[in-house]
Amino acid sequence: MRFEFDTKNWTTIAEAEKDCYLLTNGLGGYSGLSVTGAAARGDQALLMSAKRAPNVRMHLVTNLFEKLVVDDQEYVLTTQRMRSGADYEGYCYLKKFVYDDFDAAAPVWTFQAGGVSVTKHILMAYDENTVAVKYEIDHPSDQKVALELTPLLRFTSKKEDFDASQDLAAYRIEPCRPDAGEGEEKAVQPDRLYNISGNDIQLYLLTDAMLHAHQPRLFGEMYFSQDERDGRTAYGNAFSVCTLRAQSGTKSDTYVIFSTKGYKDTDAKKLYGQFEQQNQERRRQLIRQAGLNSTLGQQLVLSADAYVVRRESTDGKSIIAGYPFFEDWGRDTMISLAGATMVTGRFEECKSILRTFAKYVRNGLLPNLFPEGGEVPHYNSADAPLLFVNAVYEYMKYSGDTAFKEEILPVLEQIIDAYRDGTDFHIHMDSDGLVMAGAGLEQLTWMDVRVGEFLPTPRHGKPVEINAYWYSALMIMHELTQDTAYQELAARVKASFEEKFWNEDKQCLKDVLSGKKDENQIRCNQIWALTMPFTILPADKEKKVLEKVKDELYTTVGLRTLSKDDPDFHSVYIGPMEERDRAYHQGTVWAFPLGAYYRACIRHANKCADSAEKELIRAELAQGFAALTDWLREGCVAQLAEIYDGETPTVSRGCFAQAWSVTELLRAVHDYEKFL
Repeated sequence: MRFEFDTKNWTTIAEAEKDCYLLTNGLGGYSGLSVTGAAARGDQALLMSAKRAPNVRMHLVTNLFEKLVVDDQEYVLTTQRMRSGADYEGYCYLKKFVYDDFDAAAPVWTFQAGGVSVTKHILMAYDENTVAVKYEIDHPSDQKVALELTPLLRFTSKKEDFDASQDLAAYRIEPCRPDAGEGEEKAVQPDRLYNISGNDIQLYLLTDAMLHAHQPRLFGEMYFSQDERDGRTAYGNAFSVCTLRAQSGTKSDTYVIFSTKGYKDTDAKKLYGQFEQQNQERRRQLIRQAGLNSTLGQQLVLSADAYVVRRESTDGKSIIAGYPFFEDWGRDTMISLAGATMVTGRFEECKSILRTFAKYVRNGLLPNLFPEGGEVPHYNSADAPLLFVNAVYEYMKYSGDTAFKEEILPVLEQIIDAYRDGTDFHIHMDSDGLVMAGAGLEQLTWMDVRVGEFLPTPRHGKPVEINAYWYSALMIMHELTQDTAYQELAARVKASFEEKFWNEDKQCLKDVLSGKKDENQIRCNQIWALTMPFTILPADKEKKVLEKVKDELYTTVGLRTLSKDDPDFHSVYIGPMEERDRAYHQGTVWAFPLGAYYRACIRHANKCADSAEKELIRAELAQGFAALTDWLREGCVAQLAEIYDGETPTVSRGCFAQAWSVTELLRAVHDYEKFL
């Protein structure tokens, strides 16, 4: 899809910071700045590398400070708010920003200043910690034009703030060949490779511009408005060690490549062209492999690719939960897996992910957080293991790989036995066949926030979605083994579920059987009872659940986590962490349950004998998917965010690009195309 922004989208510097782009490398590394090229968050960077895929990440290059010199007149093209108030307002020269996954290999900016046109492209190499920038300069022949670029560096862990009080003398830049020249302020020949080092980090810089080294110096404290909005650190610094200068003919290109890899071929133009071609071919292959016909579906296929990453510690694949904040978690991976890999035809990667998690099953539980640096995995998830069982079954259905059953069946049996007999975190089957989970301060479902000693959404007892997953998992085990004991237990679960979860007064499902007030809260968790491989409700009750969700929870970008009529409803997700956490699942709109809602609507329509009702559902779905195109433009271009405000969603919050948001909507589009 083509997303185009122009001057009406950045009338002020604050407006210029709201939307951003994201490029990823399949390792957990990324490049992401605002659509005007600013860093509006401390986690935004021109190059955030993955030192150890996918979670050990290093903030290497914050940005390139860009200055255009036309007949001795200087024009700063960089946009950046500063703590001092001396902001750089390059957006005033920015005429257009275009992000087009289909026709181009990079986001493109077009500046005009002093009669000169400057077009900038950025791309990221796949499976490398490499970002490449290309500048195209066009101007009349009677002008003297130069482009000056200063790399702004951080050289810290992603999780650390830059220490502006440190001794910058530890940082240095050197040519990678001894004949390249030495000394302060000495220019060397174009197309040379340099090594920037310090703080136990090395970065390679390849450029065809003239490089002038200087003593390391601070850039100045940048103001991160989007972080301040969310109660995070509002300021951060960077340093520089050199400036690049490119003299321009009437039409000329300049290339700058940053990488953790030292290239033997130092032809920057040639390397850029190779990266561009590889990215374009890879995108075409992803679209062909997925086989979706709609523009929206094809865009979501490309958007979902951002989250499938290599995990170095297990030598397999995983799914990163979101950018810029999150890592690869068990629950998020299991929810995202079908959309990211199954409906897109990426079956080998899907199997790799399933095998990765299967290796770490313990006491019937999946790791919700993988170990890094020798740490012990975290297993605090009641839903991930059951979702794993369902994901294995769906993988075999999508791929036809029935042989995988023999390899994975012992792991599935371990999970089912643990839930039936009892395992960690108070997870066990009750006498009625339903699964209970959680006690004290344990948070085991996706509504897992904790504020000190307070749980805004405790959900201890029998959560509705956990038992929907449980029933489907039992039916899957019966189908895979033909053991009637699984079928008999599933029948008992089904009878108990219908009897105890149905809220006759509100004509929907209870959220959690707890004996407390949260039992009857109207929440989005009930939607998953309608979308599992084996569903648990009769058709008439499914329809009533859909009606309730639509009436009280539905928005065009997601489902509210709590009805607006509930006294615990929080309308806005903003402010310090404690305040945000209290709103996180108390009405805040989450995008990923919307995918389940749409898929439930499609399932209902396929069962529906009334052609008029089926046509009405088709029309409503068409409107919903059309609205998604607008949401893909907001926030992070071509991505869907983690959350949105509960009252009236207008802007994205939290992670600006979230795996399960994109993948669950992709899965819904896949089902919709088949429904049509």
